[in-house]
Amino acid sequence: MNRRIRGDVEERTMDYLVKRPEIFTLLNTGIVNLNGLAALISRENGDLNPLSVRSALQKIMKSGRITDYRKATDDLLRKSKVTLQDKVSVITAKRKLDMDFLSVTFLTDSVVYIVDETRSKNIPRDANVERNVSLIHIFSPYDIVSTPGFALNVVQRIYAAGINILQLISCSNETMIVVNREDAVKAYSALTAY
Repeated sequence: MNRRIRGDVEERTMDYLVKRPEIFTLLNTGIVNLNGLAALISRENGDLNPLSVRSALQKIMKSGRITDYRKATDDLLRKSKVTLQDKVSVITAKRKLDMDFLSVTFLTDSVVYIVDETRSKNIPRDANVERNVSLIHIFSPYDIVSTPGFALNVVQRIYAAGINILQLISCSNETMIVVNREDAVKAYSALTAY
């Protein structure tokens, strides 16, 4: 019975860490206050003993189950071609439109287009048009398909720069990010600075 409880503490602790990759990664560096983290996990899982959680954290750290996703995803980002494009708009329509687009996403009740402003013509009046945005386009090697954490790394880098992502589309080896035009250079720099 006691063994099952111990296993449950480890499972729930690991589950907590997996859902919070920033903490998961910090554990790998060894710069986390284990008592504070154990108290936090215990508080959020009311029935767990903080000492048992601390023990589980130590065991998880020694087990080698913690891997640093940033190294692989940073390497992949370095190998990617990152471009910045101004003069784009995001168009949301209730129906499919006949127009040139950079990207299209079909949602349940609408269709979202990312278009080049210099080429887009005949935008219907009932469509919602968001201007003053820029597109960051990331072309990655096909290793992206088997590298978990790439999109997370990209989002964290942009978040750390204090920038809001308006649109994010990731498919196969392409990632497209729409940000406010005034934030574009800063977002681009966040993704290309190593």
